[in-house]
This record gives sequence, C-alpha cells and structure tokens, in this order.
Amino acid sequence: MIDKQEQDIPEVAERSSQVVLSSKRPPFVSFRGNCVHSLDDKGRISLPSEFRKVLGGREQRGVVLTNYISEGSRCIEGFGLDAWEDFESRLREKSRFSSKLQRLENFYLSRASECGIDGSGRILVPPYLRTYGGLEREVVFTASIHGFRMWDKRVWDSIFAASEQALLENPDLFADVDI
Repeated sequence: MIDKQEQDIPEVAERSSQVVLSSKRPPFVSFRGNCVHSLDDKGRISLPSEFRKVLGGREQRGVVLTNYISEGSRCIEGFGLDAWEDFESRLREKSRFSSKLQRLENFYLSRASECGIDGSGRILVPPYLRTYGGLEREVVFTASIHGFRMWDKRVWDSIFAASEQALLENPDLFADVDI
C-alpha cells in the first residue's frame, strides 16, 4: 500500500506489494559562496571547509576537476563524484556519433581528473589543469549551479567586477532568469 505522500513522488514504483524508490539522478549537491585559498608548491590546495562538508555529508572522498570557460575566461570546474557520474550517464544516452558530443568529449571529458581529498582536506590539482586555468598562487573557489569553479584570483576579480558593473548599468539584468 502506497501512502498519499509516496503517490506524489513520480519515482515511486510498486513491486509485489513493496514500495521501491528509484532514483535516476542523485539529489542535487549545492556548494555555496566563495573562498580564497593558496596553492602550495606541489599543486595542492585545501577545499573550502563548506565544500568539504557538502561532500562529506554525501560520503565522497574526492572531486572531479576539468577545464571550463565562463564569461570568456578560463577556469577549472569541479564536481562531487556522484554528480560527475550522473553527468556521464546522461551523456551515454546521447548518440556517440553526434559531432557536438564529440566536441564536448574532446574539450571537457578528456581533461577530467578525479582528485582524492587527503586527510588535511586538500586536493592535488593536475599540472595541465593548473596551467589551463592560469592558477598560480591565490585561487578563488566559487559556487555554481552544478558544482564549483576555481579561478586565478586576478581573473575572478576581473570577472566579478565586470558582472557587478553590468548589473549597476542594468538592474534588470537577471530578470530573464525568472525563478
């Protein structure tokens, strides 16, 4: 017997009088805010404690990092492992012969790196991603809808200032987002 609350959940399926909740996608993980940390000489950097709490609450001991372009600037995009695996599974549903998918694989997936979180809460950012993102010493972690981003601080300061200026010039800038 399914109670009223369970009837309202579309993923509920009844099998042999047993309620089974199936989930195609894991619940969303939300990183919030921004934080500045420094890369050490070996390329290690501490994940913000707030980000580690989000990952720890989901029992994840690593992240996936890859190259990304936002606002016309290079940065590194990061995800919890389950969010990345969900993304990959959705891509597997697409035609492997799609030229857009191939381009996404060549740019985005081919550069992805799974990075473990050590006992001190640090990750090792691979050299090719540090170079791609122009990450030198000070790195800004910023939340995004799907994960988080890592920016060289000078680049982030410029991106934020440009966004702020656009909003000052047009207070309705975000009106189309309409949430």
